[in-house]
Amino acid sequence: MSAVPQIVTLAGVLVGGLMSFAATTLVERSKWRRTHSSRWDEKRLTAYIEYANAVKTCSQLSYRLAATHGHPAGAQPIELEEGLKALAEAEIERTVKWEAVLLLGSPEAVAAGRSWHEAIWKLSWVARGQAIGRDEFIGIYEISGRRRDEFYRCARADLGVRSGDLPKPTRDWLPPADKEVSS
Repeated sequence: MSAVPQIVTLAGVLVGGLMSFAATTLVERSKWRRTHSSRWDEKRLTAYIEYANAVKTCSQLSYRLAATHGHPAGAQPIELEEGLKALAEAEIERTVKWEAVLLLGSPEAVAAGRSWHEAIWKLSWVARGQAIGRDEFIGIYEISGRRRDEFYRCARADLGVRSGDLPKPTRDWLPPADKEVSS
């Protein structure tokens, strides 16, 4: 038997083995990337949800304390000492949740989150008794809502949510008695 057919057969087996190895490697690498990406998407989603809930808790406590100080917050007033203690605890929780957003969030979502909690800080100053006028309070209230919406827009974009933009609010959230009546 000649050596040429054996070499051709051996070369065919070798090429087939290398192609099989290359194909398997590419498929496994692709599968690993999808799994890895999915895992980080889940962690990012959790980070965004937990952070948003923590900021929302701070804002709700600030609204309730602002109502205690007589501002048109549309929230149930809360006893001052109890509310300030709860607000301090909520701010600690928000700070802890913020770290996950810093680690996992997109730069746009991080910037929007920072902007949102800065607006909530201003509300917390009012909650702690900083004297401001009604119009200034309403301005802070409206800004915090817009910044919340921007955070959600950025987080949704980062997570690949493609269902479209969130609808604009259809109602004014201030209580009717606190709205200015135009003559």
